[in-house]
Amino acid sequence: MAKTQSTSSFTIRCPSELMKGIDEQVEQTRQNKTDVIIGMLLSSIPSVHITERVKLPSQPGIYFVYTLDHQLLYIGKADNLRTRWNSHHKYQYFIESSMDSRIGYFTFDSVDNLNQTIEEFQSEPTETIQTKALVTSDQFEKLEQELTTLKKQFNDTLSVLVQLGSEKVVKKLQNYLPKRGLQEWNPSSEDLREGVTRSGLAKHFGFNTVKDLEDAASLLEVDPIEYLEELSGWKYRPTEEGSSLSKFFQS
Repeated sequence: MAKTQSTSSFTIRCPSELMKGIDEQVEQTRQNKTDVIIGMLLSSIPSVHITERVKLPSQPGIYFVYTLDHQLLYIGKADNLRTRWNSHHKYQYFIESSMDSRIGYFTFDSVDNLNQTIEEFQSEPTETIQTKALVTSDQFEKLEQELTTLKKQFNDTLSVLVQLGSEKVVKKLQNYLPKRGLQEWNPSSEDLREGVTRSGLAKHFGFNTVKDLEDAASLLEVDPIEYLEELSGWKYRPTEEGSSLSKFFQS
């Protein structure tokens, strides 16, 4: 018996005019709605035919190879897209897989910017949520209000315990609050010389991911960048004048 392919779904909200356009394409092409949406997304991303690789830009970038029936064959990164594809080790495989394969790509203004983007993605959790859920703006606002109320109750409880002199209990509760103020840490010689990325500095202070950092900063009602500046004593600034890449440097 053939194994049934596992699938998952998600819900998106679109303007009515966009939905009308999608429905019209479904009727005209006889494709299902998912294929039409994927096709629209892919058409908005720059790409070249697999045999026209010489047309790729000479810039750093992330690239992916896909077929017309939306099968992803490969994904990779390159300091120079055109140079990388002049002698790609899987080129023949892509040709044999489908003569209609295309190379989609996203370019960056520098290799450092490319590497920082990849580093930020790698620092995030990779587990995919399998549940099907749609949260309305009203439900989200209600949840936000409940979290604000819980935070206030927590702080009020701390104040009362301090007044009652319950030092041991207070100390335990305070361990669950994020750190504040300048903290001791040991930057490496490379950190001192080249600076530290946001995710790299976050890990110095015990945050496994950028999301953990942002959650802690949200609890303290401070900006994540300002929070890292407070903890480290370093300043966040561009790596060089006019660059879009920024790091933390010793102040």
